Amino acid sequence: MTEQKTPPAETTSKTPASLQDSFIRSVGRKVRTNKLGDLLVNAELISREQLRSALKAQKETGVRLGRVLIEQGSISAGQLYRKLAEQWVIKASTAGMALMMQLFTPSAARADDGAVRLASAFTIAHTIQPQSFPSLFGTTEIRSTDISAFTKWTSVMTRFDAQMKKDGGTEVVKQWKAHLQSLKGRSVREQIEGVNSYMNSQPYIEDIDNYRVSDYWATPIEFLSRGGDCEDFAIAKYASLRALGFSSDQMRIAIVQDKIKNVAHAILIVYVEGQAFVLDNQDKRVENADNVNRYKPIFSINSNDWWLYKQPHTS
Repeated sequence: MTEQKTPPAETTSKTPASLQDSFIRSVGRKVRTNKLGDLLVNAELISREQLRSALKAQKETGVRLGRVLIEQGSISAGQLYRKLAEQWVIKASTAGMALMMQLFTPSAARADDGAVRLASAFTIAHTIQPQSFPSLFGTTEIRSTDISAFTKWTSVMTRFDAQMKKDGGTEVVKQWKAHLQSLKGRSVREQIEGVNSYMNSQPYIEDIDNYRVSDYWATPIEFLSRGGDCEDFAIAKYASLRALGFSSDQMRIAIVQDKIKNVAHAILIVYVEGQAFVLDNQDKRVENADNVNRYKPIFSINSNDWWLYKQPHTS
């Protein structure tokens, strides 16, 4: 994802061009160029004139249409990614249109994720149940129960489970377990802040430098062993809170648009007692989502479901 090493603060970030190799690679390739243009025009995000200009530039340069539109200023990265995600669910799901129209309702718990293996090392003091799910950053949520297309995410917990069986006794895992053990029995807020602080102390390293690939979602063990980028921070926090007894249904890894840096970013959202809290490697503090103004959510996911976010219409 996108930002400089943290803590304490970050000063540089990936450009929209570099995001072509991550989010657009996994989503945008699902949409053929001419259909993408029609989709954006029909949604009134760009005009026919802007599309013709972009298609001409694309033919001359060979650059993908989405990147051309961003560089020409015809559309923001967030608008493009959100529309691509919307088109993706229509293509990826046999009941795509129905899922797009289905408003969020709490779902029954299903198969658990691999973080439970870490949790088994502890006597879970409490299992926190969410009371409600407030609107995230003022958006409308559209929920889907089919997460099969998110292969980077689904592979993380599979790899994590295998690594815990093989490397669960390594020093980095022992230190992680010791930290979680120290949080057991504390208040919910103290546990959230303790996990956020511990993970935010890890080094920020771009995937291209860490793994020689442009976008790699690391397991918590990989992240704690060699650092990682923003989604790796969020995944490790998710797994840590699962180990402490938080339910999967009250947490989501959210892909958002950073309005300040104009880049995509990943954070963890935790729902507790009717409030949404933001765990962000760009911020040492755990913030109530109502007090965070820099992000527009694109989509979020947990081990059971995923959500697409639609911005409210403004006059």
